[in-house]
Amino acid sequence: MAAEKAAPQAAYEVRLTVPQALQFDEALYRRFTAVHEAGHAVVALATGDASVSECVIAPTQAAGAGRADAYTDVRWRTAAARHTLLYGGLVAQQRWLHEQQLWSPLRESAVQILGKHDFEALKSTGATAEQLEQAHTAALAFRDRHWPAITAVSELLDHKGTITGAEVQALLRQDPAGARDPEPLTLTDQQRARAAAITAASRQRARRGPSHTPQSDHQPRQPSPAGLPSLFGPGWRPNFFR
Repeated sequence: MAAEKAAPQAAYEVRLTVPQALQFDEALYRRFTAVHEAGHAVVALATGDASVSECVIAPTQAAGAGRADAYTDVRWRTAAARHTLLYGGLVAQQRWLHEQQLWSPLRESAVQILGKHDFEALKSTGATAEQLEQAHTAALAFRDRHWPAITAVSELLDHKGTITGAEVQALLRQDPAGARDPEPLTLTDQQRARAAAITAASRQRARRGPSHTPQSDHQPRQPSPAGLPSLFGPGWRPNFFR
């Protein structure tokens, strides 16, 4: 009887690559990656106990990968700040997917897999379950409070490929939630049109079904000297759902 119940489940188990689960074109995947790095950077600064050197997003070195490689250089002063900023990329991508009406269970699983390095870093800190829950709650609060800054940083990072910590800080200061000047930060008509175009193109591809995306190895850049801890963003990895 047990074997009869197990058979349908075994037939259902299919391995999908992360790109097959996401079904994003290159432009939308790049923005998706930029949102992750922006989440790390803005949440780090919002804690008041961390500083950001730079965020970088660029094509992978692997031929034909068609994916983005990214990282954020950040320094923290407290364990709590480190725990919180490590959740920043994940929670930013989750909200972005919902706002773009692109969320699905498969894409949520892809977010979790692409954040594996962040989860491993959290585990290495030896934090308790209570500390991790507090950090996750704090990251969600910072994300929602400073969402205009996260979207602005992701837009700039997507456009330029590299932004400095000073640029992130400047955009955060323009955020109505954290600035003295209440004037909201808005996107230009051109920026809005570009975001709408890449979202629409990705949805059309998603309706056509999974595409065959070349696979490659993710080779992130090495951390800069002087012991500066680095957080590598959701660059392409040959991970699979299990």
